[in-house]
Amino acid sequence: MKLTDTTHGLKQTPVEAVSLTGETLADHRDFWNRSADADSLKAIVADGDERSYQSSGRAEAEALRRFLGPDTRVLDIGCGTGRVMEHLAPWCREVHGIDISERMVAGGRERLAHLSNVQFHHGNGYDLAGFEDGSFDVVYSIVALQHMPRTVAYNYLLESNRVLTEDGVLWCYVPNLLRDDAFAAFHHLSQPWFVSHPYPMNFYTPQEIARVVVAAGFWLAALNDEMRVEASKTAGAGVSEQAQALVGLHDSKMQRLAERNAELERTLAEIRSQPLVRLAASVRRRLRPTPS
Repeated sequence: MKLTDTTHGLKQTPVEAVSLTGETLADHRDFWNRSADADSLKAIVADGDERSYQSSGRAEAEALRRFLGPDTRVLDIGCGTGRVMEHLAPWCREVHGIDISERMVAGGRERLAHLSNVQFHHGNGYDLAGFEDGSFDVVYSIVALQHMPRTVAYNYLLESNRVLTEDGVLWCYVPNLLRDDAFAAFHHLSQPWFVSHPYPMNFYTPQEIARVVVAAGFWLAALNDEMRVEASKTAGAGVSEQAQALVGLHDSKMQRLAERNAELERTLAEIRSQPLVRLAASVRRRLRPTPS
């Protein structure tokens, strides 16, 4: 593509015209505040309306429901206006949401003011400093981590580990660059329009997300090709058998095993080629009893 080429697939929405002006936390905060002012719903659900906003939030809540109980305390990182929190509230003791945009937080507080166990927090876009160690049973982040610099997203994983109780659950997902639909979005954002209107978006591979989740101290219990991560804060970090298949650890282990076997075969061949070893083998064959 050339910079003078026409960008295809634009929807001409007010949110689409909002651009990231820099890479500082203040720049990201400003981007999401301006996006919320332009159209907070479409900033959260790009092609959606109120109906899809509700239905998608309900579907995400249903996916999380198996981790919840009457005494569960939950934290939503990058909560926006509480699309998922609204539907989790009836199943939990407390639902907290944190977001870098004060406009999103203000909209969420107004939208969910009728829910007494829901609380919104305006965060600094980097950490969870307002929350104590071990204060949540479940931490989740849905289509939010990819909008942050990778280093910031990783720090939120570290912070998630800190604020989770022992055996607490982390649930999140980011776009998988190896899937066709995610790559199509990646290609779309490579077009000329986005040079002058940058959009904060990062794509990951399964190997990358597994690396940062484990490095943050989690046991990666499950991972699918949509890059939905189910992890837990346990005594030891690592990757389950289920997740290894997608991450490719099975393949690398088999490759290492094959290389080790080949090395042993070469060593054994060298030993057998030694004159004394050949002589001993010859003597053994001569002394071997002849079958009657």
